[in-house]
Amino acid sequence: MHSHPRRAGIRLFVAVAMSVAVSAAVSTVVAAPAAAAPGCRVAYSVSSQWPGGFTGNVAITNIGDPLSSWTLTWSFSAGQQVTQAWNSTISQSGSQVTARNVSYNGNLPTNASTSLGFNGSWNGSNPAPTNFALNGTTCNGTTQPSPTISPTAGPSPSPSLSPTPGPTTSPTTGPQPARSMGFIGCSMAENVAQGYVAIGGQRMWGPYGTGGAVVQSWTNTNSSSWQAFDRQAAQYGRPTAVWVQICIFAQNGATYNEVRQLITNARQHAAPGATIYISGQPLYDPGQTCFLAGNGGPELTDSLARQAAADATQNVIYPGTFRLRSNEVSDGCHANTTGQQSLGRQAMAYWG
Repeated sequence: MHSHPRRAGIRLFVAVAMSVAVSAAVSTVVAAPAAAAPGCRVAYSVSSQWPGGFTGNVAITNIGDPLSSWTLTWSFSAGQQVTQAWNSTISQSGSQVTARNVSYNGNLPTNASTSLGFNGSWNGSNPAPTNFALNGTTCNGTTQPSPTISPTAGPSPSPSLSPTPGPTTSPTTGPQPARSMGFIGCSMAENVAQGYVAIGGQRMWGPYGTGGAVVQSWTNTNSSSWQAFDRQAAQYGRPTAVWVQICIFAQNGATYNEVRQLITNARQHAAPGATIYISGQPLYDPGQTCFLAGNGGPELTDSLARQAAADATQNVIYPGTFRLRSNEVSDGCHANTTGQQSLGRQAMAYWG
């Protein structure tokens, strides 16, 4: 039988074309976008504990895809109950605790962190929870890829690409040097400092006589208030962190430009690269008014602090609100001894 060169050439062309088509199909599958990879890491700590009560702090790091909102869950194993929370909305059903973001900390980009704090009650023992989950994903310090679809046939399997795990080390949460954090504010800041020292806080300065030093006392970088701050800095060293409390008298109020000046001055008087925290005066139970700040005054200071934290040009941290309950207030504004310790525990949860 004679061969037909034309037909052989056709068969060769078809085989080559099929091979190219298969290769193209395999290449298309390999080049498909990677599936979403959720992942998280949590550091839990008890910053303060006393008979029957404790303050817990939870630092969350998102090592997966960016989040626009989050829900963190965990369970207590010894009957602990959450009684008060900040930087999240917490609900509890039996041992199961659910913490949801609030309006200002829902966005959590990849490798970004946020924190929440709470006061709780305990009886007998207070073991730390270990089963944290963020938006349903167990927080174990690695990413968890969604299932991927692989081609069922091909001339040779392509190498599979696994997501790169995030860092496995926890954020640095160890104790900071004693008295390495300064603060500015009025007698309300003094209340926080009094309670902070009373419960054994080490990082932040104790009270140093800032009563009556509202916002306008700190806008002039050479004021007597800043001179008192500098004397503290001479004793302990220029602070590597400063808490700026926005404190007002009703008749003067405060503007955002004044708040920005406070931040600028704090950087000038602190160590280079110092971390700046900013918050308002303590907020009170509904229906209670601080006569010194005026109706709506504490809420104004909190709003200004949030505005500063949202301003990327300021590079400051809003840790959350300080709160005083009705039984923690002595004169309508200032904290009594119980209130001071409550404020101190909240500060301990915010910055250790």
